[in-house]
Amino acid sequence: MAATVKLDIRKATAALSDMQKQIPFAVATAINDVAFSVMRAENEAMSSLFDDPRPFTQKSSQVVKATKSSLAAEVSLRPAQARYLDPFETGGEHATTGNNRDLLVPVAAKTDQYGQMTRGTIKRLASRADTFVGKGPNGVMGIWQRVSPPRTGGRGKRKGIRQAQPALRLLVRFTPNTPVHKRLRYVERAETIVQSQGPEAIEKALQKALASAFR
Repeated sequence: MAATVKLDIRKATAALSDMQKQIPFAVATAINDVAFSVMRAENEAMSSLFDDPRPFTQKSSQVVKATKSSLAAEVSLRPAQARYLDPFETGGEHATTGNNRDLLVPVAAKTDQYGQMTRGTIKRLASRADTFVGKGPNGVMGIWQRVSPPRTGGRGKRKGIRQAQPALRLLVRFTPNTPVHKRLRYVERAETIVQSQGPEAIEKALQKALASAFR
C-alpha cells in the first residue's frame, strides 16, 4: 500500500518569483538607509573637529543612492568642501585659496559670525586705495591699512613742521602654511557604521520582501 503526496506549489512558486524580483529593491533600500545614517554621522562629526563650523561645512557630505541595478551607495564630501577638508582625512597642509600658499588670518578685517572672512574679502581689501599687500612693522607680511592721523587745528600745513605719517593697521596676516594635525576619520567612521547597521538593515529588508511576497 502506498500513498501519493502531491502539493500545489504554483502559488508558492509564484510568490518566490515575486520575492526574487523584490529582493534587489529591498536590498537597495536597506543600503540607502545605512548610507544616509553614515552621511548624518559624518556631518555631525564636523562639530567635534571644528569650533563652531559654518552650515556649509556641517552639510559637507552627500549620498549617491543605490538602485536595483547597482547595489552600492556612495557617501562622499561635496567637491567644494572636499577642497579644504581632504587634508584632515589624508594629511598634508591646510588648503589655501588661489596661488597663495600662506594661511590668511584675519586680524582687523571684518569676519562673519563664525570668525571667518566672507568670499571676496581678500580681493576687496587688497584693491582699496588705503591698503597695500606687503611687509609692515617687524617684517610682518599681510594686508595693511594706512590710517591717517586725526587732523589738528588749522587749515593748512605749517612750514617747518613735519607732518605725521599715516599709522599702519594690520587687516590680514599671512602666516606660513602648516601640516594639518586633526584627523577627520571619515572612511573609518563610515566603515564602523556599515558594519554595525548593515546586517540588521539587510535582514529587515529581506523579511519585508518575504512577507510582501506571501501575503
